[in-house]
Amino acid sequence: MNSKKKWTKDYYAGNLLWFGIACFVFALFFLAPTLFTSEKSLIEKRGKVENVKAFYTRVSSKGHKSVKSELILNLENDTRNYKLAKNIEQSWNNEKYELIEKELKKSGKAIVWIKESEQSDMEPEVFQIATGENEVLYDMNDVKFELKFLFPFLIVMGIFGIGVYLHNKYPKRIKNLIK
Repeated sequence: MNSKKKWTKDYYAGNLLWFGIACFVFALFFLAPTLFTSEKSLIEKRGKVENVKAFYTRVSSKGHKSVKSELILNLENDTRNYKLAKNIEQSWNNEKYELIEKELKKSGKAIVWIKESEQSDMEPEVFQIATGENEVLYDMNDVKFELKFLFPFLIVMGIFGIGVYLHNKYPKRIKNLIK
């Protein structure tokens, strides 16, 4: 094999190693804590709704423009911001967040579930929201829905990237392992 071809192959295999490691790290340290949170590890915060607002913001990343929908909830005598955010692509309407806003304003009271370990954070991750009458408006399935697909995808991409690197670096050992 000529040296330029080998160099190119080694270069891309090395990049795939870092890509695979990055996929694993992102999946394990950013997605797994949310995906594998149980209801037992959550605490509830109750209170009167001081402010609740659903709004939209245009965002741009690498030339791609989209719309981010956010819902911010504040409870009386509580300095925390309970925030939900979701990229809704080109739509300027998030019916789910607008319904939550409407129902919380109507009820005047809210119950918010957060991780016990995040109760001192100014913006804890919200896992569930209900009205003061225990009518659940946003639940754990809403939080975890997208992660159920993204987490295994990133793990597979991590295995692929690291596998290509190992196959390039140790081809004989990998072939023996597969046999």
